[in-house]
Amino acid sequence: MSDAITRTTVEHLDKPEYSSLITVNLLGRLRSTTEQVRNVQAVMEEEGLTVNAKTLSNIGNSLDGILCSLVEILSDDSSQSEITVNVDNPSISKWLESTFSSKQRSSPSSSSTKKFDSIRTVIQASKFLNALQRQTRLKNKDIFPNFKFPIDIDKLTKWDYCIFDYTQPFLFTIPLIFQAHDIINRYHIDLDILKNFSRAVSDGYNRFQPVYHNATHGADVLTTTHLLITKANLMNIFSPLEICALLFSAAIHDYEHPGLNNAYLIKVKSDLALIYNDHNVLENHHSSAAFKLLRDKRYNIFSQMDTNQFKIFRQLVISLINYFFAAELLHSSFLFIYELLNIHRRIDMANHASLIERLSTYFFFQESKQICVNEGDTKTLLHMILHAADISNAAKPWPIYIKSSEKIMEEFFVQGDLERTQLLEEKPTFCRDTTDFAAVQIGFISHIVQPTFDVLGKVLRMSAFEQALLINDLPWQINLNINLQTWLLVSKEMGKMDILISNNPVQLNHELLNKYVERAKELIEQKTQHNSLLLSVTS
Repeated sequence: MSDAITRTTVEHLDKPEYSSLITVNLLGRLRSTTEQVRNVQAVMEEEGLTVNAKTLSNIGNSLDGILCSLVEILSDDSSQSEITVNVDNPSISKWLESTFSSKQRSSPSSSSTKKFDSIRTVIQASKFLNALQRQTRLKNKDIFPNFKFPIDIDKLTKWDYCIFDYTQPFLFTIPLIFQAHDIINRYHIDLDILKNFSRAVSDGYNRFQPVYHNATHGADVLTTTHLLITKANLMNIFSPLEICALLFSAAIHDYEHPGLNNAYLIKVKSDLALIYNDHNVLENHHSSAAFKLLRDKRYNIFSQMDTNQFKIFRQLVISLINYFFAAELLHSSFLFIYELLNIHRRIDMANHASLIERLSTYFFFQESKQICVNEGDTKTLLHMILHAADISNAAKPWPIYIKSSEKIMEEFFVQGDLERTQLLEEKPTFCRDTTDFAAVQIGFISHIVQPTFDVLGKVLRMSAFEQALLINDLPWQINLNINLQTWLLVSKEMGKMDILISNNPVQLNHELLNKYVERAKELIEQKTQHNSLLLSVTS
């Protein structure tokens, strides 16, 4: 399976432009395996246990395959010149010379036949990875001499990164993330045009001043998409063009969103609804408006992309943005929750049910565990990642999640106000005076966010992706549990009005809610300890 992944990776690279980031990912796989070796070594030295020889053999074979991939990448002349690391430690320099020298390149078969025989080699490789990562970070800074960024790319790859702390986040998230994935170099993007494009995207998101679907949300989805594919090291699964399309889609997925959903736009016969004949109104507009922006040479960051590549790129972007009907899905999700709670009128949830069915069954109703990573698999995984990023706020730490919750509910209440005043509806979709905030959040997390992230987690842990996975604990699980448990406690003990400071616009009592967050953490910790005790007794 490791060899299959390696072949897929090599085929996806556009020779001779190997990116340093891809090399870092391959070396990251090496370091992940290194940790396994260290654990085995610790057990052998400290406890004197006999370790199954097959385990060490498998680890050694994995290292052999990864090292072989590294030699193939680093042996390219252009890649050698791109990845030049100065290492002060003579022993590491000697290892680099012996591993990646021209003598080594002249006999590539030696790396594939060499057997794992030393912990020292992988430890030195780990130090090499750290040096290379430092160089990559420096390179990210050097390429933007005229850009002033409040943070660097490291900050954008943390699950607890808070987008609400920054104004105009697109001005630094787009350049940093595009550079991290080698999009700027690969497609020869002019930095001034990139700066113009980033500002134009930000302005487009804020054109109608939506409460939630603004530039902050767009940049958040872009950042979370970047985080998901890097934390799980999915660059080894997707081609460079697929990654480019995914990140571009994340950036523009709600471009020029008016803060109103498709149903409302159709009811009032808006210009957008008439243009797109009431069919996926917002989704069609987001992609259409973004590609219109690219027609202007001041903003066309992909002017140097090959014509055939751009055609594939455009088709994939349109597919990604239309696949999940993101805005309509979120709207339908809340209505679905009301239906479950018998709070609101019955709503057709065919779209939502179909979505969950696709997410839940696509990868798992197959007989063999040796699942091949084919074009259909990767496209579905791309869709899943973008959708997960779009609804990921409930899976973030509480301080981030609660801010986004206030904003999305206020945006829905604004639409409810318009439905009551302009359409004279007695029962608007969301009424700020009667909607139970806690009940909505409980249903949204339980029936929408958790199922999506559970499926995503299972996919990332599948055997086909094991060699690419660098994380053992998926970062969102504990946050989902805490956020859900908090609202369950609030719903059980308090009334709707008790958690509100302001009803228009929505402002929650954060100090009061934080007390419930701490109680939720204690309850989850107690339950975890109880389950661990039961497991130890029954095992």
